[in-house]
Amino acid sequence: MSELFSEFKPASAAEWKAQVEKELKGEAFENLIWKNENGFDIYPFYTAEDLQHNYAPAFTHANWEICVKGKSEDSKTLNKQLLKQLNSGASSISLHIRNLDLETALKDIQLNYIQSTFYADVQSLPGLMLYLEKNYDLNALKCSIFNETNNSKAELKQWLTLVNKYKDLPQIKTMSFDGLAFHNGNCHASYEVAILLSGLIDYIDVLTEQNIKTEAPFVIKTGVNSDYFMQIAKLRAIRRLWLLLKSNYSVKNDLHVIVETGLTNKSISDSYNNLLRTSYEAMAAVLGGCNELIVNSFDDFFPVNETLADRLAINQQLILKDESYLDKMADVACGSYYIEKLTDLIATKALDTIKSFEKQGGYFSCLEKNVIVDEIQNQAAVKKQRLETKTQIVVGVNKFKNEKETIQLSAATIKQLEHLPINNPTLDFELTHYFKTNA
Repeated sequence: MSELFSEFKPASAAEWKAQVEKELKGEAFENLIWKNENGFDIYPFYTAEDLQHNYAPAFTHANWEICVKGKSEDSKTLNKQLLKQLNSGASSISLHIRNLDLETALKDIQLNYIQSTFYADVQSLPGLMLYLEKNYDLNALKCSIFNETNNSKAELKQWLTLVNKYKDLPQIKTMSFDGLAFHNGNCHASYEVAILLSGLIDYIDVLTEQNIKTEAPFVIKTGVNSDYFMQIAKLRAIRRLWLLLKSNYSVKNDLHVIVETGLTNKSISDSYNNLLRTSYEAMAAVLGGCNELIVNSFDDFFPVNETLADRLAINQQLILKDESYLDKMADVACGSYYIEKLTDLIATKALDTIKSFEKQGGYFSCLEKNVIVDEIQNQAAVKKQRLETKTQIVVGVNKFKNEKETIQLSAATIKQLEHLPINNPTLDFELTHYFKTNA
């Protein structure tokens, strides 16, 4: 085989460019360069000459957990939903525990056999800890616990004081950072990476201040959108920068990544297109190295048949595992000139932003000064303008719309959609241009 390949002379980047210019027949090569929203240019091809290093795989695990979110606030109803989803192929659950009766909500769910994620605040956390200690051998649990209100260093210090008793239980991950809201604010990929890593830096600083040492992995949650290759590169950049942080801050903790399909590009009209969107978003999450994946239902904004939608969301991941065998391969993008270059570009841009945050006092300081929120709003406004002018195409919404489709929303539904805590220009476009009300 090596003799076969030796017969073919490798082409240099200059030779590739010369061939492209020949094929363009007078059109400028520069017209093929994509001016990406993240602030860097993307070229029509890359070669080994464009890579800074021969990188090792960004991650080595192949499998991931199929996670489902608890939707109902009624504990009995929630329990039925979770049991049905677990029996349908899910292997992980995620739920906000505030106002839940855990004995009812988790009845017959054996947490010692699945991965679980809990969202709590300092008021509800003691009840969760009491439930886990009462019902399980903590050494047999695999769970993540997120702080719902992690908005300042003071809150983080209070949180770490409460969860300190779990510091010697590495399978219970309490050093958690949820960045999904920033993703659903519709920020750029590189900016999202910067926020996540800057938040982890502040976390490490507080752990150092309080002299807390633990081997438990840090756990983060983020989202993915329809920019397929960019999202793969984004998740790989997170892991690449985490290795840099580990080295600079002398920490040994691994990184556990939970990914959820985002809500910034989902539509109500032609809603089955959302199935396609969440399918390649799920692929991007897996190829980017997620440890757990939540696929949101295709009709999340305007549910028609929740049972069908929930089942399809699980089946999408089952197909990726059992029919596509994506759970048998780790970091398939490793060595791809294009994706490796994108990973480099995102990581470099994110690192510059992290340094900017640090000059302003770090993540929590920038959050309190509205630096982060203001910048995300600016980035989202540009994306909205691109959709309005059809520079950005959303199939079935601002192009190839199904003119025979008729959807009527009540005034109450429209009001609810207008006040969702997300920035979705697709949904804004639909509410502005299409939907009638049954007022």
